[in-house]
Amino acid sequence: MQTMTLSRKDRRRRAAKAAKLYGVKGDKALIVHQAYDALFHKRLDQVVELIGPISRSDPENKHPWIILGGAALEKIDGKTAKVFFEQALAIAPRDPVILGGLAKAHVLDAEVEPATLLMEKAFAAGNDDKGLINLYLELMTRLGRGLKSVDVVGQVILKLNDANLSYRLASILTDTDETNKAVFWFNRAYLLEPEKEDHQVGRLRALLFSRKFEDVEGLALELLETISNRDDVMTIYLMAMRLLGKYDVVSDYCDTFEFTDIKAYALARGLMANVYQDLGQWKRVEAAYREAMHIAGEPGKISKAFGVYKYCEREFSDGFAHYSDRFSAQSRKHIPLGNAAAENLKNLPRIHLMGEQGIGDQLALLSLLRVAPIDLEKTEVIYISDSRFESVLQSNLFGVDFLSQDRFFSEPRSLQANELVYLGDLSQYLDNTDPTAIQGAYLVANEGRVAHFKKKYQTLAKGRPIIGVAWNSASLIGHMRSLPLIDILACIPDEALVINLQYNASPAEIRAASEIRPDLDIFDDKEVNQMKDLGNFAAQIMALDRVITIDNTTAHFCGALGHPDSHVLIPIGSETMWYWGRSGPVDTWYGNLHLHRQTQLRDWVNPVESVYRFGGDS
Repeated sequence: MQTMTLSRKDRRRRAAKAAKLYGVKGDKALIVHQAYDALFHKRLDQVVELIGPISRSDPENKHPWIILGGAALEKIDGKTAKVFFEQALAIAPRDPVILGGLAKAHVLDAEVEPATLLMEKAFAAGNDDKGLINLYLELMTRLGRGLKSVDVVGQVILKLNDANLSYRLASILTDTDETNKAVFWFNRAYLLEPEKEDHQVGRLRALLFSRKFEDVEGLALELLETISNRDDVMTIYLMAMRLLGKYDVVSDYCDTFEFTDIKAYALARGLMANVYQDLGQWKRVEAAYREAMHIAGEPGKISKAFGVYKYCEREFSDGFAHYSDRFSAQSRKHIPLGNAAAENLKNLPRIHLMGEQGIGDQLALLSLLRVAPIDLEKTEVIYISDSRFESVLQSNLFGVDFLSQDRFFSEPRSLQANELVYLGDLSQYLDNTDPTAIQGAYLVANEGRVAHFKKKYQTLAKGRPIIGVAWNSASLIGHMRSLPLIDILACIPDEALVINLQYNASPAEIRAASEIRPDLDIFDDKEVNQMKDLGNFAAQIMALDRVITIDNTTAHFCGALGHPDSHVLIPIGSETMWYWGRSGPVDTWYGNLHLHRQTQLRDWVNPVESVYRFGGDS
């Protein structure tokens, strides 16, 4: 090995600099530096030879233990690496490098939970190692905690200005149906590296998620001429065309476009199942789904979509056979389907019920506790979900306890493998069940908060009716369930006090609507923030005379709370949620909602008039 001969002066200068860096004096500091260099170049025998003596002479210095831990990681020796990094951690418990190294050591020993917790501490302490970030994202995605991983590393990636990591976050958010949040990261990846094809497709996807369908149409046709990954471009284009109602275009391209990726072709065929539902061509729907699943060759989102379609048709047994495939095999290793079997549920003294999907869906699915073979008086049921649920579940008629996802995954606890159950797996018990068995309110809003909001709104209303409205689902999947604020205000009688229940409502849209309907007072209560406190939101709803909403979280709150005068605008076609069935004004899920359905796709005139006729003068 060649070495560079240094003058005595240069050696002293370097030693002084190294001493400040590594906390040891003289030649020892230079040796530590050489050991780090040897580790970087994977000269592992030299690493041990250099740093071994210093680990004995200066055991309170963290650097020898970091270097030895790093060498053990290179040798794929997790146990030894843990010993060295734990020694370092005792010296510097908040060091980001040590925390990251110890996390990797736990990964080598297949200790995933301690590893992810240490990674989170490392990132919080300032670790911005891209390899560690990628490893963390991979582990958390496999564990089904993609959303949390984005929250943990988002700011770190923002500071790194890394296009590939930005794109990866966008992809995770897309897979977890958080399409609004994905828009920022797709656009950021494109801004940082616009020449990469993946980022160009990501930009197109961001336009789709932003519901700029005409822009998608123009850009997609351009990219189809220039990009090699034409399959993804075509599937995004077809989604936009379907949402624009250009069904002939969708059908023609699904039949004629030459897909090279079998999964992309399967998605296109699955999209045709949505088209047939939108057009009311019901006899063709099932065949399209089955063709798509056959082409895909594996369960997943198409299988789940077919299961949901069957649920909407009230064919629960056949539906569950497909709906149960909504999770990957990896997720099912942690929470197998068998955990929700009747013979298991009946004998468990305690169940950890794992929340899934969005807030509204979780509220609906919790009603399944009424038909599941669980003795709620004898069995301790702990619901695991978003921390926002805690305040609203404090009083519930099921007697369910609550534990936030963060606490569940971060705090050590003793669990039996068979007591973890996915909430949606309880839907198998809908088959051959009396529809009324599931009905009834189960949430109880805080009486003091209800009284507070009622007094506030009655003071503002001065005897006028107090009506809450929610009109928009900002996500792509809720596009066809949404309508403009001014259209939903046609349901409202003159001079009413309108309470805005729409999260993240556009101030400009509210101002424009107020100019058209100056007789209405539209009040946006800043005291309520649905993203922080759902208990407050529940109390707000129960303080209202009437609620008029699209099919969103507000509708499910009204149902779970038993609000007596709630009206839900329901779309037809593929966007009809399975809880409501295909037809009729009767709410067969909660039992207290009034359903007002479209009679023509994309036309809200009839349901709006139906709500007004129900009691427009009240």
